[in-house]
Amino acid sequence: MRILLVDDDQTLIDVLSRSLAEQNYAVDAVTDGEQGWLYGSTYNYDLIILDWSLPKLDGISLCQRFRANGYEMPILLLTARHGSQNKIKGLDAGADDYICKPFDIDELTARIRALLRRLNCDFLPVLSWGELQLNPCNAEVTYQGETISLTAKEYSLLELFLRHSQEVLSIEEIIESLWSSAEYPAEATVRSHLRYLRQKLKLAGLPEDLIETVPGRGYSLKSLPQEELNVELETPENKRSRHLNALSVAWEKYRSKSHQQLETLETMVVTWQQGNFSERDRQTALLTAHSLAGNLGLFGFDEASQLARELEQVLTEQINQEKIWQLEAIIQVLRQELATEENTLPKIACQLREHSPFLLIIDPDPKSSEQLIDYANSKGIKTLVLTNPESTRMWLEEQSLEQLPDAVLLKLTLSESESELPFQWDNFSLIAEFSLLEPSIPTIVLADRDRFEDRLKVARHGGYFYLKQPLTHSEIISFCQEVFQRSSQGKKVMIVDDDLELLEVLPSLLHPWGFKLTTLHDPRQFWDVLQAVNPNLLVLDIEMPHLSGIELCKVLRTHPYWRKLPVMFLSVHNNVAIRNQVFASGADDFVDKPVVAKQLANRIMNRLA
Repeated sequence: MRILLVDDDQTLIDVLSRSLAEQNYAVDAVTDGEQGWLYGSTYNYDLIILDWSLPKLDGISLCQRFRANGYEMPILLLTARHGSQNKIKGLDAGADDYICKPFDIDELTARIRALLRRLNCDFLPVLSWGELQLNPCNAEVTYQGETISLTAKEYSLLELFLRHSQEVLSIEEIIESLWSSAEYPAEATVRSHLRYLRQKLKLAGLPEDLIETVPGRGYSLKSLPQEELNVELETPENKRSRHLNALSVAWEKYRSKSHQQLETLETMVVTWQQGNFSERDRQTALLTAHSLAGNLGLFGFDEASQLARELEQVLTEQINQEKIWQLEAIIQVLRQELATEENTLPKIACQLREHSPFLLIIDPDPKSSEQLIDYANSKGIKTLVLTNPESTRMWLEEQSLEQLPDAVLLKLTLSESESELPFQWDNFSLIAEFSLLEPSIPTIVLADRDRFEDRLKVARHGGYFYLKQPLTHSEIISFCQEVFQRSSQGKKVMIVDDDLELLEVLPSLLHPWGFKLTTLHDPRQFWDVLQAVNPNLLVLDIEMPHLSGIELCKVLRTHPYWRKLPVMFLSVHNNVAIRNQVFASGADDFVDKPVVAKQLANRIMNRLA
């Protein structure tokens, strides 16, 4: 990868050029702004490092000139100017990142890697091709866990092909990417490096040459063999079993903590019984009860969760002798309730089903759907069968937003018979009603014939898919799963919360919606992880050690790139004053803990829509 360094401090240029070269970057260095413009507008660079104070043309003006002329390479400002206002000015000028001098070289190279990942839309920290892995953090290449020793140029060549896996690279493009402007390698030199790289990969055991020669054009990375892709496939049953086991393991870890929380509450109540009441203890007890209620509910212990909520409610009121007796009674029942929880797997499985996607089937002949329902349930999909538009409308009126289906499968018999037409139009109206709901519910029509005019009617009424019978159960459910995940599949959601139990459970609970989740419990790593992940949506807790979610949100809103990122808060603090602070910081939504997976998933999808 090729970097342009623009700085008038020769000592810094020497140190930085040497350090970046050790990281396998090709570096061109110039000492004033006009030279920076000349080089940046003449050669192709993957990234520019720019000082603010430069002779002839300052760094801010140079950055603005690059952007005004359509240059999109990442620009990192490296300057001695501290302070928020300077950072805002630098970022508003078009810089993608800002580091103050003196700086830590490891932090700088980590920021460079993060910017390069964003440039190539490859946000994984480790590049891979099957079992071949290249880790830019330590410049290590491995195959099946064994290290492959490569020269600096061979490493750079491999990294270039992995980062541009969909492109054909000519010899000229390879030279421009891997050699500085002061070097002029012959084409034979590049081919020689390629040959040695191929030989070393072959000796390491790779089953085939991963670099393909494209006659007359150059070289490209081969597609991964199908058998290696298949290794990563996993059946839905296995996934479900794995998630169930993950939740069970998470509960086993949380079980002891729940008992500790209960003991904490008991100790405080005993202390108050002895006349040693303090407001600080009441606040601690309140948060403990709230956390207990949320986490017990998360694992499906509804009765225990409800008891913890009753504790929480009592603790919000003024504590007197009557309240202390009430707290003692509730704690005793709660302890008995938890003592009976020996086999937790059925409850967790039940909880998992509650969080599963919900398919509403509208079929005039429910018996014909029995096998389809069995198949859907085996795939972790909840189902309900209604027989006609009228019963469907009556059912809809009784449901809350959280109880609505994620998709509708409408079995439709189309006929030219005059007597059937009113019934058909009633079905089309129902499709439109689902489409007009907010959020809309996608309808999949399963029809007995396939004519253009029928498809047109369904499309005009807002139908999502039109399927023609006959289809196997597997094919129908496959389409339904595609609909479930269409709006959320692959969307990257980053969750920052210091509650480790919550972070451990959420990926399993939100799995049916197909999000790519990144969880982070230490907010001090927020900025680096954010840039590495480049999420579509961010979920923040409010209170965390070192940095609050509100502070993180405010920082985001000062950045020209991140200011539009949807931010959702997830917190136990739900009073009006705190909500106002949250929205004033720039948040888009606020969800109360304890987490209800379907509610959280729907709110995320609404924000991503």
